[in-house]
Amino acid sequence: MDIGESLVGSYFKYVLGCKIVVYNCHLDSGGEIDVIALAPDGRRVFLCEVATHLRGLLYGDSNAATCMRITHKIKRAAEFAAANFPNREPVFMLWAPAASRGLVRELTIIKESSPAQGIAVELVLNHDYTACIRRLRDAARQNIKTTDEPAFRLLQILEHLR
Repeated sequence: MDIGESLVGSYFKYVLGCKIVVYNCHLDSGGEIDVIALAPDGRRVFLCEVATHLRGLLYGDSNAATCMRITHKIKRAAEFAAANFPNREPVFMLWAPAASRGLVRELTIIKESSPAQGIAVELVLNHDYTACIRRLRDAARQNIKTTDEPAFRLLQILEHLR
């Protein structure tokens, strides 16, 4: 697990209250899902791609290549959810702290067509990503219990420095 994945998993645990969070689930068809979280009410399952690319989200050499790869990841996540969580609403989430405006526009088009693929898509990009991490920092400020989440533990330490 990388630190970006730990941040996202910590968000599910400490902000949304998810009890089950799994990292780096390898798929039979190849690839992996970075973070999987079961909603506290058990109705939804979140399947997350975490792209902590600080210079901007990009797979390959173009926005088109990035969108093609994300579309493929959405399809694989939908298939995985159908096979493993048939009674839960699947939600694919793309988490990235830095994405260009043009890429965000293209990803929004993909998001809007996602229900036809049997999965909802949520984009947690740029300011939305920052807002989620701020909520996680607030949770770390209020929580001093030891945790096995490296990113959350680091935030706890930073928020409690004197």
